[in-house]
Amino acid sequence: MKISIIGLGRFGELLGTSLLKEGHDICGTTRTELKKIKLENKGFKVSTLNYPNTPSELLQAEVIVLNIPPFEKELDWYKSWSWNKKSWIIFISSTSVFPVPDTSGGILLYEQEEWFKNVFPDTTILRFGGLLTKEGHPGKYLSGKTSLKGRLWPVNLIHLEDTVTATKVVIEKKLKNITAHVVSDEHPTREEYYSYYCQKQNLPLPQFDPSDYSQGKIVSSDELKKFYVPKKSIWDE
Repeated sequence: MKISIIGLGRFGELLGTSLLKEGHDICGTTRTELKKIKLENKGFKVSTLNYPNTPSELLQAEVIVLNIPPFEKELDWYKSWSWNKKSWIIFISSTSVFPVPDTSGGILLYEQEEWFKNVFPDTTILRFGGLLTKEGHPGKYLSGKTSLKGRLWPVNLIHLEDTVTATKVVIEKKLKNITAHVVSDEHPTREEYYSYYCQKQNLPLPQFDPSDYSQGKIVSSDELKKFYVPKKSIWDE
């Protein structure tokens, strides 16, 4: 199958590498020539793509996995592309749009979701929770910080490997016209989870504001579990 992955970052590269091993024809984009050379050495067909340039042959693939972080003019950029209406779009979004967008990035993603669903009715929306990787674990960012808000908020996280496997299942089973939150079923509080992580990694503990009793949100993975159950616990490193 010919699959385009527009945005070969951490997720896109890992997904593409796995699909290449299974014999799929993978092409994709990156933003720098250095990363382009690295990916080509791994067997990818790669082109550089930066705003406001537009891709061409990439839009002719059977499946297009769209995985670019949101920015202010992004939707207008997408509207300028010469899309193949026969392509199936898998749009990588974020749980920040649920239940209603409450961040600038979430609002941009929600607008993009709606546009793709209107223009490409078969579009599949995968809303990723916070990504857990060894190199970029969010606990490292919070380590040692003080007066943090949201100590009682539940975390909505997912291991990078599980996002890749879930996306592959979507492709293999041709799960079109669905919206799924790709998150773990485990939702400890931020204070509990990040304190545990930092202690385990011998990092300075984050200090949360004890007077903050605000409540966060648990993002449901019910739609995801109809076709995939995450394999890795968020407590695993």
